[in-house]
Amino acid sequence: MSNKVPQIRFNGYSDTWEERKLGDLLKEFSIKSKIEDEHKVLSSTNSGMEFREGRVSGTSNLGYKIIKNGDLVLSPQNLWLGNININNIGKGLVSPSYKTFEFINIDSSFINPQLRTQKMLEEYKNSSTQGASVVRRNLEIDSFYQIKIFVPTISEQEKIGSFFKQLDNTIDLHQRKLDLLKEQKKGFLQKMFPKNGEKVPELRFAGFADDWEERKLGDLLKEFSIKSKIEDEHKVLSSTNSGMEFREGRVSGTSNLGYKIIKNGDLVLSPQNLWLGNININNIGKGLVSPSYKTFEFINIDSSFINPQLRTQKMLEEYKNSSTQGASVVRRNLEIDSFYQIKIFVPTISEQEKIGSFFKQLDNTIDLHQRKLDLLKEQKKGFLQKMFV
Repeated sequence: MSNKVPQIRFNGYSDTWEERKLGDLLKEFSIKSKIEDEHKVLSSTNSGMEFREGRVSGTSNLGYKIIKNGDLVLSPQNLWLGNININNIGKGLVSPSYKTFEFINIDSSFINPQLRTQKMLEEYKNSSTQGASVVRRNLEIDSFYQIKIFVPTISEQEKIGSFFKQLDNTIDLHQRKLDLLKEQKKGFLQKMFPKNGEKVPELRFAGFADDWEERKLGDLLKEFSIKSKIEDEHKVLSSTNSGMEFREGRVSGTSNLGYKIIKNGDLVLSPQNLWLGNININNIGKGLVSPSYKTFEFINIDSSFINPQLRTQKMLEEYKNSSTQGASVVRRNLEIDSFYQIKIFVPTISEQEKIGSFFKQLDNTIDLHQRKLDLLKEQKKGFLQKMFV
């Protein structure tokens, strides 16, 4: 396969792609605002264009650059980190520190998917010089203009651009669905557990009317410590702020002898990072965890009922108040007796199971949408590698 044609192409196209410099495809412009608040203030970020609330700096946006949809905006200081975008949120103002361009002789939807590929980020980095800090690198505009890309006919550009536009729209749709589900979960967490000073939640399943009882965590948990007696007795697991994970290799040192053995349904927490959310109910099978973790079994409580509450803001605050300042700002050491005194409200086991099952189904739906989104993003990566030269 010639290096001047991509691996995957639409039917009907066979011509080799032409090498072009960015300087041949871009025309810099600078149209300044002449009155205060002439348009909304926009901001170019490493992940897209955004509306900027209020004024960006100082007390005036007079003299800010006016851009329209389809214009290219980039930050000369942070270009190599991906701060480059084609404006898609309407006419607005951007800080004069940005560089702004129009496209010439190129379809913007064709170039858009390529703007933040690893290959292009490397090109931007090589076209920049070290600034006042490690992160800041200043773009050399002449070097930027010399960056080369391969370009097909305008007809093929439009086909490719349209394909990636549809793919991005699908990704955005799945992201919005996922965000909506996460927001709905937040709402249910607020309404399906009692608020401060209340003994019943705002929202309940039909058939339940009894007050919930106040219980201490110490009444619901039983600490255990079963140590491994042979090397690599089970897979090594890790508890993180976002869930349980398989840990490749050995965690530290050269041995996992004496690591704690846990099973599905056991509670695992990090005494140093509990207030940041490092607490999980193990759901990835029997395994080993570092002896630095604390491990518990649940008693007189349905684990699926307590699981949704583990990382609520209310509980994170309780963990923080049950910990003392450690060697660093981030590290706080859990006082186990204070942890055991944390109180939660608990209904009958029947209502616990109903609530637990509801949140389990909701979490499964969220996980399903997350996997779909991750798959789409992986597919996009593959197409980016195979549909451009």
